[in-house]
Amino acid sequence: MTTLKKIIQSFKEFLFGAFYMDLYRDSARMAREYKDFINLLLLGEFLGLPILSTSITLRLIPYLYGDLANWKRRQLAERDVTDEVPDIM
Repeated sequence: MTTLKKIIQSFKEFLFGAFYMDLYRDSARMAREYKDFINLLLLGEFLGLPILSTSITLRLIPYLYGDLANWKRRQLAERDVTDEVPDIM
């Protein structure tokens, strides 16, 4: 009986991967882009560009501090034009 449950579970995971993985990747990419945008706004505020008010920026810093290292790595990574081609079509 347990092998039947394992087979059914494997089939469910396969169907999830077949139908929803692309949607999951797109939503994760969009969430990452929105986070990058917020980090860019905060960086602009630190550089002296008056985009947001200072009190709002100071409230957002603790929530975004842990992701700053990953954000810097993503921004400094070399990109090629062909990396964006699948998103266009």
